[in-house]
Amino acid sequence: MAGRLHLALQVAVAALLLAVGGIVSAGTTPDAVRLGMTAGFSGPTRAMAVEVYRGAVACFDQHNRQGGPGDRPVELRVADDGYEPGPAIENTVRFLTRDKVLALFSQLGTPTVSRVLPVLRAYADQGARLFFPVSGLEAARMPPYVRYTYNLRASYRQEIESLVAYFTSQGLTRIAICHQADAFGRSGWDGARRALARRGLSLCGEATFVRTAATAEDMLPQARVLAACTPQAILLVGAGPACTAFIRDVRRAGLTATVGVVSFAGGDILLRALADEGVAQGLDLERNLVLSQVTPDWRDDSLPAAREYRQALVDLGDRLPPPGGWGEQTTREGSSVGFEGYLNARLLLAVLGAMPDPGDRTGLDQAAAAIGQVDLGIGRPVSLANQAHQALDVVYLSTAEGTRLMPLRITLATVED
Repeated sequence: MAGRLHLALQVAVAALLLAVGGIVSAGTTPDAVRLGMTAGFSGPTRAMAVEVYRGAVACFDQHNRQGGPGDRPVELRVADDGYEPGPAIENTVRFLTRDKVLALFSQLGTPTVSRVLPVLRAYADQGARLFFPVSGLEAARMPPYVRYTYNLRASYRQEIESLVAYFTSQGLTRIAICHQADAFGRSGWDGARRALARRGLSLCGEATFVRTAATAEDMLPQARVLAACTPQAILLVGAGPACTAFIRDVRRAGLTATVGVVSFAGGDILLRALADEGVAQGLDLERNLVLSQVTPDWRDDSLPAAREYRQALVDLGDRLPPPGGWGEQTTREGSSVGFEGYLNARLLLAVLGAMPDPGDRTGLDQAAAAIGQVDLGIGRPVSLANQAHQALDVVYLSTAEGTRLMPLRITLATVED
């Protein structure tokens, strides 16, 4: 029965291929190792998708220009899914079947990743693997789908756990949540309930918003719902534009509660949007924020990877633009999101370097296990040879200061599930 269902999924999804939009190739050569990345280069995640892509393609471009004898160049093929599951599935199948990519890479967003996981399972006999999705989805770290997925970043449960640990360390126990009404938001909600239950607490209030919410969205209704429970802290789980709208309207409503924001809001990207919105509203929207990040500070000169990331951006310049071009909102400086894309690419290069034949999908699992402890240049070794196929378990908490993420230099005792 399972085999027939997988076959039916293959046939049904493959039938959608004719509707898929064009795919952009970042540097094409005949002997290149091809990777496929689908992300929301339009819609609410555009700024984040562009930054993840820019960090990754800067790393691959660096590799292609500096690679030694025998190193095969890497070609990153990218397609826009608008942060919608249907197009993400279509792009994924096209990458696997028509484009024959070696692996899928840095797919962006829980609503899309959660729907692509069954596709990976359906194409498992062809060696389909997804490396380093930009999502903390728990399902990508557990059976049955962990077999087909490798993660760099910490999970959403770990991010929420760190935020709750920080709140309670500051004496904040009345904690509410506002989250995206989809798989991403539910993942954050589940993590919040678990983290609070471990401390004998529960959510004092809940509100939701739609996945497509833009900065112009009216979030005063959500703010009023949460105000009724007089929260001391609010967990915020959503994409950047919706988070900008919520923080603006929470402050307009007079709520001064500390807002803890999960990494998918974009970190530096969110802070720049809040600065612009704050000027328009005459409000300081960067106060009382705590942001969880899944990579260390990309400005930290003590980290070789941070220095090399910034240089790679300089070397890339405006070359190899993503779908829709770079756009006016793209920062040339760098970002936490871009650094994640860069580290994703750097770790995948280590996997490719351990493959006897970088064109054969069947060697991916063996290579991922063979790399052992890898020094990415971030101050700690990483490994994919664990049950969750996850390289990093660390969550980095930051506050905001003048559109910049400022790391919180604190040590928290967290509890694992």
